[in-house]
Amino acid sequence: MLIERLSAIKVLNDDLLDSEVPNSGAVRESPYREHFLREARAVNRINHPNIVEISDYGEATVTLEGGIRRTVVYLVMEYVPGESLQKVIARAPLSAVRAIPIVSQVAQALARAHQTGVIHRDIKPENILLVTRKGGGDLAKLTDFGVAKITHVGSTAASVEQVLGTPGYIAPEYLLGETTIDGRADLYSLGVVLYQALTGVLPFDARDDAELLTRPLSEDPVPAGMRTRDLSPALEDLIMRSISRRADDRPHDAFRFLDELERIAGTLGVSVSLPPQGTFPAAGVPFSVDTIDDEPPPSIFLPSIPEPPRLGVATPQAMVERWRTHWSALEARVDRRRDLPDKVHDVMHRAALLVEGLDRAATIVGATQRALDQLETEAREFRGSLGNAIDVLAHDLSKAHTRVLDLTRLRAQIYLKKRHATDAREADSLAWELAACDDERRNGQAIRDDLGHQIGALQDRLFQRNNAHESEVQRTIAALEGESAGMATLHRELEMLSAEVARSLGLTVA
Repeated sequence: MLIERLSAIKVLNDDLLDSEVPNSGAVRESPYREHFLREARAVNRINHPNIVEISDYGEATVTLEGGIRRTVVYLVMEYVPGESLQKVIARAPLSAVRAIPIVSQVAQALARAHQTGVIHRDIKPENILLVTRKGGGDLAKLTDFGVAKITHVGSTAASVEQVLGTPGYIAPEYLLGETTIDGRADLYSLGVVLYQALTGVLPFDARDDAELLTRPLSEDPVPAGMRTRDLSPALEDLIMRSISRRADDRPHDAFRFLDELERIAGTLGVSVSLPPQGTFPAAGVPFSVDTIDDEPPPSIFLPSIPEPPRLGVATPQAMVERWRTHWSALEARVDRRRDLPDKVHDVMHRAALLVEGLDRAATIVGATQRALDQLETEAREFRGSLGNAIDVLAHDLSKAHTRVLDLTRLRAQIYLKKRHATDAREADSLAWELAACDDERRNGQAIRDDLGHQIGALQDRLFQRNNAHESEVQRTIAALEGESAGMATLHRELEMLSAEVARSLGLTVA
């Protein structure tokens, strides 16, 4: 442990790791490993206050009891001290006043994710964590991007992706094998979440998972208004359109969903603004919890001689201080003995030099760790600022796209009227309206195209900054691992010297 930080660690199940093919010696690569690590890559590209942050990920070989070695694929995530929306719904359905702000926050997270080229693919109450804010209200945190699709990178395990997700929440296009799936699939799942949050049940009645998968392909969902009373018609309309079988019948993107939800919230007197940050410590900030105890178990030495620190339990500088205390106690015991051989004094001298070397190494490790933390702080800042800029432009793009669609429909109506007009003056008037509509639509398309170019430029900039940042992080991590390995070597030698002095003093090591 290099820094004192409360985190959550997610480990891939052993059954989903690479496995050896019987009687061949060959290794069967697991596609789930890539899905698992994809979560880290996807989340690190998004950086949003309503998405659980991942601070580290990778693979490590650990030694278990009995000398058994195993590979661990892991994610180190921001600790969220709350409960899932699933648990909240299990107690009782939510009121619209509570459900709308929660879903709004998830939609804001999805809007950012989709603009970054990431589709979550497994939106469900279990993956939405809630934290009670000071002053009341919920802070929603979206997690589990393990099956996320990075749209402009593509997939290397499409056959596995087709079976990932949760029955009841999966958009029909996944089951139909469509290849051009976009963010509207997440909006379908989010619509199901909003439906369930308000009614306590899913939109389709089913006896098992198989029916949950197949019924949306051929049947219409039960209207939400039939499941719960006092549901506003506008809110029910948004929910039912969001869970439409055809993606084209849903809101065309998360910003459009948010705009409609905000209008509905306004009629109900509900605020859907983004919750302020700082409700609880963000990732990277030490989190003080009284029940966390990093102290080693009771000493195996005499009470006056503290036990040596354990590798990986204390911070580098704390490890040095514990070694100093340990060797000071041993030195006091050695000084009281006149019958010890010179070798013991030589060991004590060697230990003093090693402790000083450990102190210098800890200083270097601390400086490198601070440099790594600074890199992550800078990454949060540039990802946040560029992400916010992209959000603003993308929201404008969504509105421009909506305007173009509205004008396209209006043009079709005018054209049909003109075609069937029998009066020449009416036909001329409609021709002028048609021309004006065409001009406005061309202007709207130009605005839409310009916004698209601006967003593309910012996304390219974000991509380049991410690449440069990740390269620098890898160099810093490599340096940190080398320095930490040096500390581990010094620590193990100190352990051997400590045991040698303990035997010379006649101390019993349990």
